[in-house]
Amino acid sequence: MLQIRLTFNYWRKGGYQIGSEDYRWEIIQSKVPWWAFTLLNITFISFIQSVLLFSLAAPAYPILLSIQFQPALTWSDIAFTVFQVGLITTEWFADQQQWDFQNAKREYQATGKVPQGFTADDLKRGFITSGLWAWSRHPNFAVEQSVWLTLGVWSIVTAEVSYAWTLVPGVSLVLLFQGSTWLTELITAGKYPEYKEYQRQVGMFAPNLLGFGPYKPQPQTSALKEKKQK
Repeated sequence: MLQIRLTFNYWRKGGYQIGSEDYRWEIIQSKVPWWAFTLLNITFISFIQSVLLFSLAAPAYPILLSIQFQPALTWSDIAFTVFQVGLITTEWFADQQQWDFQNAKREYQATGKVPQGFTADDLKRGFITSGLWAWSRHPNFAVEQSVWLTLGVWSIVTAEVSYAWTLVPGVSLVLLFQGSTWLTELITAGKYPEYKEYQRQVGMFAPNLLGFGPYKPQPQTSALKEKKQK
């Protein structure tokens, strides 16, 4: 279910087109010497990242082995399954909300007409701040990490063991997201003047406990409007 969602979302963004590349790699490549990016490409992009993605499924192995000793479905299996389905469904909503916003923004920029369900201020802001995105700056990323951490915990509970090696892939993914999300936000903050205020009010992954509540857009001052126009 998760892989179908990920594959579909990547496909509709054009990820499988020949020559398609994560825009962040192009930016990094322009900022560092050629040999540094080549080293990054060989070690991390082409190898470490692939190994990490492959290892994410490892916690499922102890769950598979446990069938030999506990073939019947348990309440914990049902609870973890329902929770995982809920996480994946939430991620789908987050991705769809962002997809709808980006399409509406492109339509507004091309025609000058505000699509139904949006306002001109929303689209001029340049980034989504409604729905799940009013509570988390990256709800899809937050859920993605939760899915794999939950699988690790499920594996420990099912196998009835105290060691936690099955959490290593999920924790490694969390660490990867810290760096990649930091880079994404650095780029985004450079493009959109209001993004820093959005960062101040809304947590990166979890809701902001210090100022709990959805994002409250700032009044459109003349200075901010001038920055947006530039």
